[in-house]
Amino acid sequence: MAPRFNRNALQLRLLRWGHEFGELLYPIAKKTLPYRPKMWWIPRLPIWAHRRRAPHTRPWTTPVPAPAEALRTGPGIELLPERQQEAFDEAPLHDFIRLHPEMRGQNSPTGHMWISLLSTSPRVQGAARRRAKSNREPGATAAAKPVTPEELTRAMKQEAARLGLSGVGVTAYDIKWNYAEYHGLGVGETIVVGIIEQNFDSTQMSPSLRAEKAALSAYAGLEDRMRLLAEWIRAQGYDARPEGFVGESMVIPYAVAAGLGQLGLNGQLLTPHAGSRCRIHVMSTNAPFVHDQPVDYGLEGVCNECQICVRRCPAGAIPANRKESRGVVKAKLNTKRCLPVMGKTAGCSVCMKVCPVQRFGLPAVLEEFDRSGKILGKNTDDLEGFDWPLDGKHYGPGDRPRLPLEVFETPGFEFDPNRKEPIGWVKPEDKPDETDGDHVEALGY
Repeated sequence: MAPRFNRNALQLRLLRWGHEFGELLYPIAKKTLPYRPKMWWIPRLPIWAHRRRAPHTRPWTTPVPAPAEALRTGPGIELLPERQQEAFDEAPLHDFIRLHPEMRGQNSPTGHMWISLLSTSPRVQGAARRRAKSNREPGATAAAKPVTPEELTRAMKQEAARLGLSGVGVTAYDIKWNYAEYHGLGVGETIVVGIIEQNFDSTQMSPSLRAEKAALSAYAGLEDRMRLLAEWIRAQGYDARPEGFVGESMVIPYAVAAGLGQLGLNGQLLTPHAGSRCRIHVMSTNAPFVHDQPVDYGLEGVCNECQICVRRCPAGAIPANRKESRGVVKAKLNTKRCLPVMGKTAGCSVCMKVCPVQRFGLPAVLEEFDRSGKILGKNTDDLEGFDWPLDGKHYGPGDRPRLPLEVFETPGFEFDPNRKEPIGWVKPEDKPDETDGDHVEALGY
Protein backbone atom coordinates (compact mmCIF):
# COMPACT_ATOMS: atom_id res chain seq x y z
CA MET A 1 0.00 0.00 0.00
CA ALA A 2 1.29 3.46 -0.90
CA PRO A 3 2.34 5.62 2.09
CA ARG A 4 0.09 8.46 3.14
CA PHE A 5 1.50 11.91 3.72
CA ASN A 6 -1.54 13.76 5.08
CA ARG A 7 -1.48 15.00 8.65
CA ASN A 8 -3.74 13.99 11.52
CA ALA A 9 -5.97 16.47 13.37
CA LEU A 10 -3.25 17.55 15.82
CA GLN A 11 -0.73 17.99 13.02
CA LEU A 12 -3.20 20.09 11.07
CA ARG A 13 -3.65 22.38 14.08
CA LEU A 14 0.12 22.64 14.44
CA LEU A 15 0.36 23.48 10.75
CA ARG A 16 -2.06 26.36 11.17
CA TRP A 17 -0.51 27.54 14.42
CA GLY A 18 2.92 27.50 12.81
CA HIS A 19 1.63 29.65 9.97
CA GLU A 20 -0.05 32.08 12.35
CA PHE A 21 3.10 32.27 14.49
CA GLY A 22 5.18 33.12 11.41
CA GLU A 23 2.67 35.78 10.40
CA LEU A 24 2.70 37.21 13.93
CA LEU A 25 6.49 37.53 13.90
CA TYR A 26 6.70 38.72 10.30
CA PRO A 27 6.39 42.48 11.08
CA ILE A 28 9.19 42.13 13.64
CA ALA A 29 11.38 40.10 11.28
CA LYS A 30 10.78 42.62 8.50
CA LYS A 31 12.09 45.45 10.66
CA THR A 32 14.92 43.68 12.47
CA LEU A 33 16.41 41.48 9.73
CA PRO A 34 18.18 43.12 6.79
CA TYR A 35 16.53 42.17 3.53
CA ARG A 36 19.62 40.32 2.32
CA PRO A 37 21.43 39.21 5.46
CA LYS A 38 24.93 37.83 4.86
CA MET A 39 24.60 34.37 6.37
CA TRP A 40 27.00 32.27 4.30
CA TRP A 41 29.56 32.25 7.13
CA ILE A 42 27.24 30.61 9.70
CA PRO A 43 28.35 27.02 10.46
CA ARG A 44 25.88 24.37 9.36
CA LEU A 45 25.48 20.63 9.65
CA PRO A 46 26.15 18.52 6.57
CA ILE A 47 23.07 18.04 4.41
CA TRP A 48 22.83 14.33 5.24
CA ALA A 49 22.11 15.36 8.83
CA HIS A 50 18.93 17.05 7.52
CA ARG A 51 17.34 13.93 6.05
CA ARG A 52 14.04 15.67 5.35
CA ARG A 53 15.75 18.38 3.29
CA ALA A 54 18.40 16.39 1.48
CA PRO A 55 17.91 16.04 -2.29
CA HIS A 56 18.18 12.63 -3.94
CA THR A 57 21.68 12.51 -5.42
CA ARG A 58 21.07 9.52 -7.64
CA PRO A 59 21.23 9.55 -11.43
CA TRP A 60 18.06 8.57 -13.28
CA THR A 61 18.72 5.31 -15.10
CA THR A 62 15.33 3.55 -15.23
CA PRO A 63 14.20 3.19 -18.87
CA VAL A 64 11.04 5.07 -19.82
CA PRO A 65 8.58 3.12 -22.03
CA ALA A 66 7.24 4.65 -25.22
CA PRO A 67 3.90 6.43 -24.67
CA ALA A 68 0.63 5.25 -26.20
CA GLU A 69 -0.25 6.88 -29.50
CA ALA A 70 -3.08 8.77 -27.79
CA LEU A 71 -0.54 10.57 -25.57
CA ARG A 72 1.91 11.60 -28.28
CA THR A 73 2.07 15.30 -29.17
CA GLY A 74 5.57 15.96 -30.47
CA PRO A 75 9.05 16.64 -29.09
CA GLY A 76 10.02 20.06 -27.79
CA ILE A 77 7.89 23.11 -27.05
CA GLU A 78 5.57 24.28 -29.80
CA LEU A 79 7.04 27.52 -31.15
CA LEU A 80 5.96 30.09 -33.71
CA PRO A 81 9.45 31.25 -34.79
CA GLU A 82 8.44 34.44 -36.58
CA ARG A 83 6.27 35.61 -33.71
CA GLN A 84 8.94 34.61 -31.20
CA GLN A 85 11.59 36.67 -33.01
CA GLU A 86 9.18 39.59 -33.31
CA ALA A 87 8.51 39.52 -29.56
CA PHE A 88 12.25 39.35 -28.83
CA ASP A 89 13.01 42.29 -31.10
CA GLU A 90 10.22 44.29 -29.49
CA ALA A 91 11.21 43.52 -25.90
CA PRO A 92 13.73 40.82 -24.89
CA LEU A 93 13.16 38.78 -21.76
CA HIS A 94 14.26 40.35 -18.47
CA ASP A 95 15.35 39.05 -15.10
CA PHE A 96 12.13 38.81 -13.05
CA ILE A 97 13.62 40.58 -10.04
CA ARG A 98 15.12 43.36 -12.17
CA LEU A 99 11.82 43.71 -14.00
CA HIS A 100 9.91 43.89 -10.71
CA PRO A 101 12.25 45.57 -8.19
CA GLU A 102 9.35 45.81 -5.75
CA MET A 103 10.01 42.10 -5.10
CA ARG A 104 13.05 43.24 -3.13
CA GLY A 105 11.04 45.55 -0.93
CA GLN A 106 9.91 44.94 2.61
CA ASN A 107 6.32 44.61 1.43
CA SER A 108 7.01 41.80 -1.06
CA PRO A 109 4.66 38.83 -0.56
CA THR A 110 7.68 36.50 -0.67
CA GLY A 111 8.84 38.11 2.57
CA HIS A 112 6.34 35.83 4.31
CA MET A 113 8.72 32.97 3.50
CA TRP A 114 11.26 34.43 5.92
CA ILE A 115 11.42 31.36 8.20
CA SER A 116 12.42 28.93 5.43
CA LEU A 117 14.77 31.52 3.92
CA LEU A 118 16.41 32.19 7.28
CA SER A 119 17.15 28.55 8.01
CA THR A 120 18.47 27.64 4.56
CA SER A 121 20.29 30.86 3.59
CA PRO A 122 23.70 29.82 5.02
CA ARG A 123 23.72 26.75 2.77
CA VAL A 124 22.32 28.49 -0.31
CA GLN A 125 24.47 31.60 0.04
CA GLY A 126 27.58 29.51 0.58
CA ALA A 127 26.96 27.54 -2.62
CA ALA A 128 26.26 30.74 -4.56
CA ARG A 129 29.44 32.39 -3.33
CA ARG A 130 31.55 29.36 -4.25
CA ARG A 131 30.05 29.33 -7.73
CA ALA A 132 30.53 33.10 -8.21
CA LYS A 133 34.16 32.83 -7.06
CA SER A 134 34.77 29.96 -9.47
CA ASN A 135 33.18 31.94 -12.31
CA ARG A 136 35.61 34.84 -12.00
CA GLU A 137 38.00 32.79 -14.12
CA PRO A 138 35.80 30.54 -16.28
CA GLY A 139 38.61 29.67 -18.72
CA ALA A 140 40.27 26.31 -19.31
CA THR A 141 42.79 25.12 -16.71
CA ALA A 142 44.51 22.57 -18.96
CA ALA A 143 45.15 21.84 -22.62
CA ALA A 144 42.30 20.16 -24.48
CA LYS A 145 42.64 16.39 -24.69
CA PRO A 146 42.56 14.62 -28.09
CA VAL A 147 39.17 12.95 -27.74
CA THR A 148 36.13 12.93 -29.99
CA PRO A 149 33.02 14.99 -29.12
CA GLU A 150 31.18 11.73 -28.44
CA GLU A 151 33.84 10.54 -25.99
CA LEU A 152 33.96 13.94 -24.30
CA THR A 153 30.17 14.04 -23.95
CA ARG A 154 30.04 10.53 -22.54
CA ALA A 155 32.79 11.33 -20.03
CA MET A 156 31.01 14.55 -18.98
CA LYS A 157 27.75 12.71 -18.32
CA GLN A 158 29.58 10.04 -16.34
CA GLU A 159 31.15 12.78 -14.22
CA ALA A 160 27.73 14.40 -13.71
CA ALA A 161 26.35 11.07 -12.48
CA ARG A 162 29.34 10.62 -10.16
CA LEU A 163 28.70 14.06 -8.69
CA GLY A 164 25.10 13.10 -7.95
CA LEU A 165 23.15 14.97 -10.61
CA SER A 166 19.85 13.27 -11.40
CA GLY A 167 20.03 14.16 -15.08
CA VAL A 168 22.15 16.19 -17.48
CA GLY A 169 21.59 17.22 -21.09
CA VAL A 170 23.21 19.38 -23.76
CA THR A 171 21.68 21.85 -26.20
CA ALA A 172 22.45 25.03 -28.14
CA TYR A 173 22.51 28.54 -26.68
CA ASP A 174 19.63 30.75 -27.82
CA ILE A 175 19.77 34.44 -26.95
CA LYS A 176 15.97 34.59 -26.97
CA TRP A 177 15.96 32.52 -23.73
CA ASN A 178 18.70 34.66 -22.13
CA TYR A 179 17.63 37.61 -19.96
CA ALA A 180 18.71 40.94 -21.45
CA GLU A 181 20.66 41.91 -18.32
CA TYR A 182 23.09 39.04 -18.93
CA HIS A 183 23.57 39.07 -22.69
CA GLY A 184 27.22 38.47 -23.50
CA LEU A 185 28.21 36.78 -20.23
CA GLY A 186 28.19 33.27 -21.67
CA VAL A 187 31.45 31.60 -22.65
CA GLY A 188 30.24 29.49 -25.58
CA GLU A 189 27.37 28.48 -27.81
CA THR A 190 26.57 25.28 -25.92
CA ILE A 191 24.36 24.95 -22.84
CA VAL A 192 24.70 22.13 -20.33
CA VAL A 193 21.52 21.56 -18.29
CA GLY A 194 21.76 19.89 -14.89
CA ILE A 195 18.89 18.62 -12.73
CA ILE A 196 18.71 17.40 -9.15
CA GLU A 197 15.71 15.63 -7.64
CA GLN A 198 14.08 17.30 -4.66
CA ASN A 199 13.37 15.28 -1.51
CA PHE A 200 10.36 13.05 -2.18
CA ASP A 201 8.80 12.76 1.28
CA SER A 202 9.07 16.49 2.02
CA THR A 203 7.49 17.41 -1.32
CA GLN A 204 4.43 15.31 -0.49
CA MET A 205 3.91 17.58 2.54
CA SER A 206 3.45 20.69 0.38
CA PRO A 207 2.49 23.37 1.21
CA SER A 208 4.76 23.51 4.24
CA LEU A 209 7.98 24.99 5.55
CA ARG A 210 9.43 21.49 5.38
CA ALA A 211 8.77 21.27 1.64
CA GLU A 212 10.12 24.76 0.97
CA LYS A 213 13.31 24.06 2.91
CA ALA A 214 13.77 20.90 0.85
CA ALA A 215 13.43 22.93 -2.36
CA LEU A 216 15.99 25.53 -1.28
CA SER A 217 18.39 22.85 -0.06
CA ALA A 218 18.10 21.11 -3.43
CA TYR A 219 19.09 24.36 -5.13
CA ALA A 220 22.18 24.61 -2.90
CA GLY A 221 23.20 21.05 -3.72
CA LEU A 222 22.67 21.70 -7.41
CA GLU A 223 24.81 24.87 -7.31
CA ASP A 224 27.74 22.96 -5.84
CA ARG A 225 27.47 20.05 -8.25
CA MET A 226 27.23 22.23 -11.35
CA ARG A 227 30.23 24.24 -10.14
CA LEU A 228 32.23 21.04 -9.77
CA LEU A 229 31.08 19.88 -13.21
CA ALA A 230 32.21 23.22 -14.66
CA GLU A 231 35.62 22.77 -13.03
CA TRP A 232 35.84 19.30 -14.61
CA ILE A 233 35.06 20.79 -18.04
CA ARG A 234 37.76 23.42 -17.55
CA ALA A 235 40.21 20.65 -16.66
CA GLN A 236 39.43 19.07 -20.04
CA GLY A 237 40.65 22.24 -21.76
CA TYR A 238 37.44 24.26 -22.28
CA ASP A 239 35.64 27.27 -20.81
CA ALA A 240 32.57 26.74 -18.64
CA ARG A 241 30.40 29.18 -16.67
CA PRO A 242 27.40 28.08 -14.55
CA GLU A 243 24.65 30.69 -14.25
CA GLY A 244 23.47 30.01 -10.71
CA PHE A 245 20.07 28.95 -9.46
CA VAL A 246 18.47 32.42 -9.53
CA GLY A 247 19.26 32.25 -13.21
CA GLU A 248 20.25 34.39 -16.14
CA SER A 249 18.08 32.44 -18.60
CA MET A 250 14.79 30.63 -18.97
CA VAL A 251 16.01 27.20 -17.94
CA ILE A 252 12.92 25.15 -18.81
CA PRO A 253 13.15 25.64 -22.61
CA TYR A 254 16.79 24.58 -22.45
CA ALA A 255 15.90 21.48 -20.42
CA VAL A 256 13.18 20.51 -22.91
CA ALA A 257 15.54 21.06 -25.85
CA ALA A 258 18.14 18.88 -24.09
CA GLY A 259 15.67 15.99 -23.89
CA LEU A 260 15.23 16.05 -20.11
CA GLY A 261 11.45 16.44 -20.09
CA GLN A 262 8.50 18.39 -21.45
CA LEU A 263 6.64 21.56 -20.47
CA GLY A 264 3.70 20.82 -18.19
CA LEU A 265 0.42 22.68 -17.96
CA ASN A 266 1.58 23.99 -14.58
CA GLY A 267 4.39 25.88 -16.33
CA GLN A 268 7.06 23.59 -14.90
CA LEU A 269 9.40 21.08 -16.47
CA LEU A 270 7.97 17.56 -16.17
CA THR A 271 10.71 14.95 -16.11
CA PRO A 272 9.87 11.27 -16.69
CA HIS A 273 11.24 10.12 -13.34
CA ALA A 274 10.21 12.91 -10.96
CA GLY A 275 7.76 15.16 -12.75
CA SER A 276 8.44 18.72 -11.65
CA ARG A 277 9.95 17.60 -8.32
CA CYS A 278 13.35 18.78 -9.43
CA ARG A 279 15.52 21.88 -9.66
CA ILE A 280 17.25 23.05 -12.83
CA HIS A 281 20.56 24.79 -13.47
CA VAL A 282 22.38 25.67 -16.70
CA MET A 283 25.92 26.58 -17.72
CA SER A 284 27.46 27.87 -20.93
CA THR A 285 30.55 26.28 -22.42
CA ASN A 286 32.63 26.13 -25.59
CA ALA A 287 33.27 22.41 -25.16
CA PRO A 288 32.30 20.46 -28.33
CA PHE A 289 29.68 18.32 -26.62
CA VAL A 290 27.22 16.41 -28.77
CA HIS A 291 23.83 18.08 -28.43
CA ASP A 292 20.83 16.09 -27.23
CA GLN A 293 17.44 16.30 -28.89
CA PRO A 294 13.97 16.95 -27.43
CA VAL A 295 11.91 13.85 -26.73
CA ASP A 296 8.16 13.22 -26.79
CA TYR A 297 7.77 11.22 -23.58
CA GLY A 298 3.99 11.56 -23.72
CA LEU A 299 4.07 14.07 -20.86
CA GLU A 300 2.08 16.76 -22.67
CA GLY A 301 -0.48 14.10 -23.53
CA VAL A 302 -0.64 13.07 -19.87
CA CYS A 303 -1.23 16.72 -18.95
CA ASN A 304 -4.06 16.97 -21.48
CA GLU A 305 -5.77 13.91 -20.00
CA CYS A 306 -4.99 14.74 -16.37
CA GLN A 307 -5.44 18.46 -15.61
CA ILE A 308 -5.41 17.78 -11.87
CA CYS A 309 -3.20 20.81 -11.24
CA VAL A 310 -5.72 23.02 -13.06
CA ARG A 311 -8.52 21.90 -10.75
CA ARG A 312 -6.49 21.78 -7.55
CA CYS A 313 -4.57 25.09 -7.76
CA PRO A 314 -5.81 27.06 -4.71
CA ALA A 315 -5.25 30.35 -6.52
CA GLY A 316 -6.98 29.24 -9.73
CA ALA A 317 -3.90 30.44 -11.60
CA ILE A 318 -3.42 27.57 -14.08
CA PRO A 319 -5.40 27.70 -17.35
CA ALA A 320 -6.71 24.49 -18.91
CA ASN A 321 -5.69 25.39 -22.45
CA ARG A 322 -2.46 26.41 -24.14
CA LYS A 323 -2.24 29.68 -26.04
CA GLU A 324 0.48 31.58 -27.86
CA SER A 325 2.57 34.00 -25.79
CA ARG A 326 5.71 35.60 -27.27
CA GLY A 327 5.71 32.92 -29.95
CA VAL A 328 5.51 30.07 -27.43
CA VAL A 329 2.39 27.90 -27.18
CA LYS A 330 1.85 27.15 -23.50
CA ALA A 331 -0.54 27.44 -20.59
CA LYS A 332 0.41 30.91 -19.38
CA LEU A 333 0.04 31.12 -15.61
CA ASN A 334 -1.74 34.02 -13.92
CA THR A 335 1.26 35.33 -12.01
CA LYS A 336 -0.77 38.00 -10.27
CA ARG A 337 -2.80 35.28 -8.54
CA CYS A 338 -0.02 32.72 -8.10
CA LEU A 339 2.71 34.95 -6.65
CA PRO A 340 0.99 36.25 -3.49
CA VAL A 341 -0.43 32.82 -2.62
CA MET A 342 2.96 31.21 -3.11
CA GLY A 343 4.61 33.84 -0.92
CA LYS A 344 2.11 33.48 1.90
CA THR A 345 1.92 29.67 2.01
CA ALA A 346 5.57 28.54 2.18
CA GLY A 347 5.95 28.31 -1.56
CA CYS A 348 2.57 26.58 -2.09
CA SER A 349 3.65 23.97 -4.72
CA VAL A 350 0.25 22.28 -4.71
CA CYS A 351 0.56 21.96 -8.49
CA MET A 352 3.76 19.97 -7.98
CA LYS A 353 2.37 17.85 -5.15
CA VAL A 354 -0.74 16.70 -7.01
CA CYS A 355 1.04 15.78 -10.26
CA PRO A 356 0.82 12.01 -10.83
CA VAL A 357 4.17 11.95 -12.64
CA GLN A 358 5.82 13.57 -9.62
CA ARG A 359 4.11 11.11 -7.27
CA PHE A 360 4.42 7.84 -9.18
CA GLY A 361 6.86 8.41 -12.06
CA LEU A 362 5.97 8.35 -15.74
CA PRO A 363 6.42 4.57 -16.30
CA ALA A 364 3.69 3.79 -13.74
CA VAL A 365 1.41 6.49 -15.17
CA LEU A 366 1.86 5.17 -18.73
CA GLU A 367 1.24 1.59 -17.58
CA GLU A 368 -2.03 2.56 -15.90
CA PHE A 369 -3.15 4.54 -18.96
CA ASP A 370 -2.38 1.61 -21.25
CA ARG A 371 -4.35 -0.71 -18.96
CA SER A 372 -7.40 1.41 -18.13
CA GLY A 373 -7.27 4.61 -20.15
CA LYS A 374 -7.18 6.53 -16.84
CA ILE A 375 -4.62 8.72 -15.07
CA LEU A 376 -3.05 6.94 -12.10
CA GLY A 377 -4.26 8.40 -8.79
CA LYS A 378 -6.76 10.83 -10.31
CA ASN A 379 -9.73 11.57 -8.02
CA THR A 380 -8.01 9.89 -5.07
CA ASP A 381 -7.11 11.64 -1.84
CA ASP A 382 -3.74 9.90 -1.85
CA LEU A 383 -2.71 12.01 -4.85
CA GLU A 384 -4.98 15.04 -4.85
CA GLY A 385 -5.36 15.71 -1.14
CA PHE A 386 -3.37 18.49 0.52
CA ASP A 387 -3.27 20.29 3.85
CA TRP A 388 -3.69 24.05 3.73
CA PRO A 389 -1.63 26.11 6.22
CA LEU A 390 -3.90 29.19 6.16
CA ASP A 391 -6.80 27.40 7.83
CA GLY A 392 -5.32 24.08 8.99
CA LYS A 393 -7.78 22.03 6.94
CA HIS A 394 -7.36 19.07 4.62
CA TYR A 395 -8.77 19.36 1.12
CA GLY A 396 -9.51 16.23 -0.87
CA PRO A 397 -10.63 15.74 -4.48
CA GLY A 398 -13.38 18.11 -5.56
CA ASP A 399 -12.67 20.57 -2.76
CA ARG A 400 -10.20 23.41 -2.44
CA PRO A 401 -9.75 26.43 -0.15
CA ARG A 402 -11.85 29.54 -0.66
CA LEU A 403 -9.28 32.29 -0.55
CA PRO A 404 -10.35 35.70 0.75
CA LEU A 405 -9.37 38.80 -1.19
CA GLU A 406 -6.71 39.77 1.35
CA VAL A 407 -4.65 36.68 0.43
CA PHE A 408 -4.13 38.18 -3.03
CA GLU A 409 -3.36 41.64 -1.69
CA THR A 410 -0.21 42.81 0.06
CA PRO A 411 -0.37 46.36 1.47
CA GLY A 412 2.33 48.51 -0.07
CA PHE A 413 3.06 46.04 -2.87
CA GLU A 414 2.01 46.71 -6.45
CA PHE A 415 2.69 44.09 -9.11
CA ASP A 416 2.28 44.81 -12.82
CA PRO A 417 2.39 41.54 -14.81
CA ASN A 418 2.31 43.46 -18.10
CA ARG A 419 5.55 45.35 -17.50
CA LYS A 420 7.99 44.63 -20.36
CA GLU A 421 11.11 46.53 -19.31
CA PRO A 422 12.67 47.46 -15.97
CA ILE A 423 12.11 51.06 -14.96
CA GLY A 424 15.09 53.08 -16.17
CA TRP A 425 16.35 50.12 -18.24
CA VAL A 426 19.75 50.69 -19.86
CA LYS A 427 21.07 48.14 -22.34
CA PRO A 428 24.15 46.19 -21.14
CA GLU A 429 26.31 47.57 -23.96
CA ASP A 430 25.53 51.10 -22.74
CA LYS A 431 26.66 50.66 -19.14
CA PRO A 432 29.76 49.45 -17.27
CA ASP A 433 30.21 45.73 -16.62
CA GLU A 434 28.58 44.39 -13.48
CA THR A 435 30.24 42.08 -11.01
CA ASP A 436 29.37 38.53 -11.95
CA GLY A 437 27.25 36.81 -9.35
CA ASP A 438 25.74 39.91 -7.76
CA HIS A 439 22.26 38.91 -8.93
CA VAL A 440 22.26 35.77 -6.80
CA GLU A 441 21.35 37.98 -3.86
CA ALA A 442 18.18 39.22 -5.53
CA LEU A 443 15.90 36.99 -3.46
CA GLY A 444 17.80 37.28 -0.22
CA TYR A 445 20.71 34.95 -1.00
